[in-house]
Amino acid sequence: MQPSIATSAEWLGEPARAQIRAALDAIITIDQAGVVVEWNPSAEQIFGYSSDEAIGTELAELIVPHRLMDAHRAGMAHYFSTGEGPALDQRLELPGRRADGSEITVELTITAFEAEGRKWFTGYARDISELTRIREELMLSEQRFRAIVEGSSDIITILNADGSWRFTSESGTRITGYEKGFEPEGGILALLHPDDSELALNALQSIISGDRSPGEPVELRIIGNDGAVHWFETTGVNMLDDPAVEGVVLHARDVTDRRAADDAVRLRTGQMAGIMNNLNVGVLVEDDERRVVAANQAFADTFGIEIPAESMTGADCVAAMRAARNLFKDPEGFVASVEMNVAKKRPVRNELLALTDGRYLERDYVPVRDQGQVKGHIWLYRDVTEELELTQRREEMLELERHTRRQVEEQNEALRELDELKTQLVATASHELRTPLASIVSFADLLADGHAGAHPPEEMRFIDAIQRNADRLLHLVDDLLLLARLESKAVALLREQVAVGDLIAELVENARARASDRSISIELHSDGSASIEGDRSKLTQVIDNLISNAVKFTSDGGEVTVVVEQQFDTVTVAVSDTGIGIPSEDLDRLFERFFRADNARKNQIPGTGLGLSVSLGLVELHGGSLAVESAEGVGTTMTVTLPKRQANA
Repeated sequence: MQPSIATSAEWLGEPARAQIRAALDAIITIDQAGVVVEWNPSAEQIFGYSSDEAIGTELAELIVPHRLMDAHRAGMAHYFSTGEGPALDQRLELPGRRADGSEITVELTITAFEAEGRKWFTGYARDISELTRIREELMLSEQRFRAIVEGSSDIITILNADGSWRFTSESGTRITGYEKGFEPEGGILALLHPDDSELALNALQSIISGDRSPGEPVELRIIGNDGAVHWFETTGVNMLDDPAVEGVVLHARDVTDRRAADDAVRLRTGQMAGIMNNLNVGVLVEDDERRVVAANQAFADTFGIEIPAESMTGADCVAAMRAARNLFKDPEGFVASVEMNVAKKRPVRNELLALTDGRYLERDYVPVRDQGQVKGHIWLYRDVTEELELTQRREEMLELERHTRRQVEEQNEALRELDELKTQLVATASHELRTPLASIVSFADLLADGHAGAHPPEEMRFIDAIQRNADRLLHLVDDLLLLARLESKAVALLREQVAVGDLIAELVENARARASDRSISIELHSDGSASIEGDRSKLTQVIDNLISNAVKFTSDGGEVTVVVEQQFDTVTVAVSDTGIGIPSEDLDRLFERFFRADNARKNQIPGTGLGLSVSLGLVELHGGSLAVESAEGVGTTMTVTLPKRQANA
C-alpha cells in the first residue's frame, strides 16, 4: 500500500514540509516502486505537473524521456537486487521531460533512506537548461576563438610588460618547427636572432609607451627549430589595461618568402641594370605617372644628356620630352607621336625619327602591363643611320643582282649538267674498273691457293694484301654501280615472300662471330614470324650493312640490339648500338654519297661513305623509309620501316 501525503507529513513534520514547499529546487520523493509520494511547488514549475497529477504516478512516466525509461527501470531493479546504486548521492546532469513533452537539462542529486521498513528515494532537481546553453555557447565561443587564433596564418603572441612570454598561437610553433606547447627558457624573446634583440625590446617599449602606432610594423628574425632564420613582420597593441588581456598583443606574419622575393627582385634589378648598361640600344623605362624608373647610358649618349643615366631616375618624362623636341626635324610630330603611343597603350615597332644633326633613330614602344593594367612604358631607341645607308647600298646591289641573275641560273644549269655527267662518269668508270678488278681478284685467289707453287711467308703476306684491297675496291665499284642505277631508277625488284624474321636471325648470327672478337654482344628481339613481299638479296644487303655499321662504330665490350616488330601493314627493324654516335650537325647529311661523320674520320674508322646511301636507295625502292636517331657519345638507332605488300608496278 502506497503512503499518502499525510503519511509523508507524519515523517517530516509541518516545519520541514514548509521548507520543502519553499525550496527553489524541485524536491521529489518516490517509493521503491518508483511512485511519487512528494512533489513540491518547484517541481510543479520545472516539470509542469501539479502535485495532484504527480503524486501516485510512476516517476518514469512523468519526467524520464521515453528513450531512457527502460534504462531507468533497469537501474531501479539492479539497485534492489544488488544494493548497488552508483547514481546515489552524486551530482548528475540528466535530460528530463516536461508535461508538454519538451526536454530540459536537470542537475539531480538522489538520496536513499529507510522508513517503516521500506526504501524511499528523494531527488533534488534544478533546471540548468539555460546554464547548459550558456555554457555550451561559451565553449563554442572559445572553440571559435581558438580556431581563429590557431588557424590564422598570423602568429598571435601575448607578452607581459617586462617582455616575458605568456602565450603564442599554434601557427607560431608550426611555422618555426617547434612542438605545440614548447616553452623555451627565457621566453619567446630567447628565440630572436641575436642582432634583433635590442630592436625587439625597443619596439616593445615604444608599443607600451604609445610611441608606436598599432599598425606600424617592425621586421624581426626568429631562429627556427632547425636553425633556419624566419623573418616576421610584427605589429603590437598595448592591452595591459584591459582586464581580459592584461598584456601586449603582438601580431606577426611570416615574410621570409617575401624577403627572399624582394632580394631576388633587387638582384634581378641589378642584373637588368647591368644588362641595360651594356646594350647598344638606348632604353628608357617610365612608370604610370610618366616618371623615369630606369635609363641606360646608351640612352643618355644618344640624346647628349651629360648627367649619368642613373641620375635620371625620378625625372619628369613629359617635361624632358618637351625640352628635347628641338633635337628632331619635326619637333611637334615627335611630341604628338609620344603622346599618341601612351594614349593608345599598344606596342609600336620601328618608328623612324629624323634628327636635326642628320642622324636617324628607330624607336620601339612597349606598354608594361600588370593584370591587364598599364603600369609603365618602355622606349627603345636605336641609331639606324648606318643601316639606312647600307639599305641604300643594298638596293643598288639588288639592281646589280637582277642583271646577274640570268648568269647565275645558267651556272646552276651547268652545275646540274655537271652532276649528271659525274654520275655517268662514275657509272662508266665503275663498270670499266670491274673487269680488271675481277681478273686481279681471280689471279690473287689462284696464287693464294698455291696453283703457282708454294710461296714463302713474305710473298703470302703480299698476296693477302692484294686480295684484301682488291676485294675492297670491287665492293666499292659494286656500290658505285648500284648507286648509279638507283639514282637512274634502273634497278628492278625481284618480288618474293621474304621471311624477315628468319633472314635477320641469320644475319645476326653471322655478325656475332665478327663481334665476339671485340667482346661486343648482339641481342635479337623478334617473334620470328615477320614476313614481307620484297627482294631478299637487296634486303639482306640493307640489314647486313646496318648491323655491320653498328658493330664497327661500337667500342669493345659494347652492345648491339636488333628489334623486329610487325604492325598491321608494315614491318619495322631497329638496329641500336652503344657506339660513338653521330654529331647533331652531321645528321642531315648522313645519307649523302661519300659523306662520313666528323668523329668517324677523327677516329680513323674505315669506310667509303656509300653504305647508307645505297641502303636508303634500296629501302625506298621497296616503298619504305630509313630513319636515324643518335646522340654523340651515347649511340645510334637506325630504323627501317617496310610495307608488307609492294605497290603494283
